[in-house]
Amino acid sequence: MKTRIAVAVLIVLIAGVGIWLAVATAPPGPTRLVPAWQLLLAENYRAMGVLDPFLSWSPDSRSVIFSVFGLRSQRDKMFRWEVGEKKLQPIGAGASATYVTNDEFLYLRREPKAVLLCSLRSGKEREVASALKRGEFWSDVIGIAYNPKRRTIVARMAEYTQFSTPGTDEYDLTGKLISTVSTRLGEGIVDWSSDPTSGKSAILVQEKAGGPVSLQIVPKAFGRNARRGREIAKGNLTSVAWSPNGRTIAYSQGKIVVAVRPDDFSRVIVARFGDPDDESDKRTAVRLIWSPNSQYLAVFVYVPSPAGDYPLYYVLDMSKLKWQSE
Repeated sequence: MKTRIAVAVLIVLIAGVGIWLAVATAPPGPTRLVPAWQLLLAENYRAMGVLDPFLSWSPDSRSVIFSVFGLRSQRDKMFRWEVGEKKLQPIGAGASATYVTNDEFLYLRREPKAVLLCSLRSGKEREVASALKRGEFWSDVIGIAYNPKRRTIVARMAEYTQFSTPGTDEYDLTGKLISTVSTRLGEGIVDWSSDPTSGKSAILVQEKAGGPVSLQIVPKAFGRNARRGREIAKGNLTSVAWSPNGRTIAYSQGKIVVAVRPDDFSRVIVARFGDPDDESDKRTAVRLIWSPNSQYLAVFVYVPSPAGDYPLYYVLDMSKLKWQSE
């Protein structure tokens, strides 16, 4: 009964492309909001149960899957959403749902603990990466992520934090250790994203705790020897994502999402979540994930609440983005 009620409310919240985010005027550029869908209900899930990445796009960009911790059920829930649909599709109980193909996805089962590969069409699943269980840190793993280019699994040992935490170790699909992943948190790197077309990277740098965060463009792929680059924005910046086609950099700043054109650094505000002048509303856009075709941008909005912090997920239709010169 509770599930049917939640779905009914969800239909109202995300009914159609025509749902627009609230409009207000503020820097750092003109406001040209794009259509958006809201995927989660307020206060139904626990924010601190969220793992990076918070959501996974299918390779064909037609759907997303994600896992959240239900406050009523007190269990992990996995959902699938097809772009433009009016409701979520439950796909089971588990953590870190992440696409491998358009049909198959990986997830972490809690009890008994295992990494499973599941088919959306058939519902059949099988265990993979079983060698992980013999690792020293298996008991500390609370989530996973899949790298489609390397066909590897990265173990997650931390829930949502201010800094993007890519993990500690990378494994193949048998569970064999491949490499160790550096988080670079000691250098004050809040988040980073590379342009697959040019090799450049966009990085968020915080020189000292509590200080402003700087968005910089590094002239080569971000790695261990990367240096600071050209600063193009500064302030309460929380995440950055370079589109797969290389044409747009998106970053979040408090309650807004800003799109930047890399060739001339022109900027427009494409989304706003709440009133920026309402200091009692502490919600913040904290993570961004592009679809593989660069047409959609998923946003994780973290909402502090006396009753318990909760997540809100949105998908922005970036194919409707209009630049200042257009």
